[in-house]
Amino acid sequence: MRIVSAATGSAIGTYSGLLAGVQTATPSRRRSAVAIDWGVPLLLIAVLVVGVATGASSATPGAALVPAPVEVAVVVVALALVALDVVLYVRGGRSTGRLLLSLRTVDDLTGRPPAVLRVDRRGRFSFRRQTVTVDLRRGRDPMTSSPPLVQRPALPVAAAAPLPPHPTEHLDAGRPDENTFGRTGQGRPAAASSSIVLELDSGERLDLETTLLIGRAPVNREGEEHPVFAWADLARSLTKTHALFAWEGAVLWVTDLGSTNGSSLVAPDGTRQPLVAGLRGPAAPGYVVELGERTLTVQPSGVVDA
Repeated sequence: MRIVSAATGSAIGTYSGLLAGVQTATPSRRRSAVAIDWGVPLLLIAVLVVGVATGASSATPGAALVPAPVEVAVVVVALALVALDVVLYVRGGRSTGRLLLSLRTVDDLTGRPPAVLRVDRRGRFSFRRQTVTVDLRRGRDPMTSSPPLVQRPALPVAAAAPLPPHPTEHLDAGRPDENTFGRTGQGRPAAASSSIVLELDSGERLDLETTLLIGRAPVNREGEEHPVFAWADLARSLTKTHALFAWEGAVLWVTDLGSTNGSSLVAPDGTRQPLVAGLRGPAAPGYVVELGERTLTVQPSGVVDA
């Protein structure tokens, strides 16, 4: 029997159970973290170079712009920062920039800190490894235990008499009622409406009656005929076909379609629920839906802001 080494690259990606609930960081935040990591040491080195250059070109002894003790201190601090970033990265996928921006880089196969140096079965060294940088502010920390994908609602306390019918007038209009449709969408809706309004952060208002694909350039999969909306996004935080919205009269179902930068549902009380790609999540009027760095607000139809 011949043993073949595993192919390089992502085997399961951020849609796997190991990384369920994890939200990938947007390109702008990843670039900002790299700029912080390298900017400070490079700035210190630039100061050192200026000091050495001015000292070498000065005709007067001791006329250097930066004194020698300061030059030594700059070298020590720059090396200490680089060493600190290496230690943070190896131990926890962090760095100075990642700590400031609440990011973490992990191996996309295991969800653990990436290995800087790997050795394959033939004893060859490799520095290449597929990683993913996640945003800890918007999703779960992959270094923590994974929560269950489905949380059962709390069971009511047993009563001697039968419970009265569930009154729809006492339902919270700003949040989907879990006692009504739980996590499956089954049961009596809190209220019925023929349409709902999606108010985009760019000012557009979309009246949704059935389904809608949203992305930079959304395309239906074979056999599907959903209406599409191309949302202009210069930052490219949206994926071409980012998410599917489905209005079912009382609940707005949002499905992330394997987007690069992820999607989240934010309830009126501020609770954020990252979406797992391919699994739809419920929203209602008052919710905010985050698609990458773009946001839209769910509003009942007929409501116009003053």
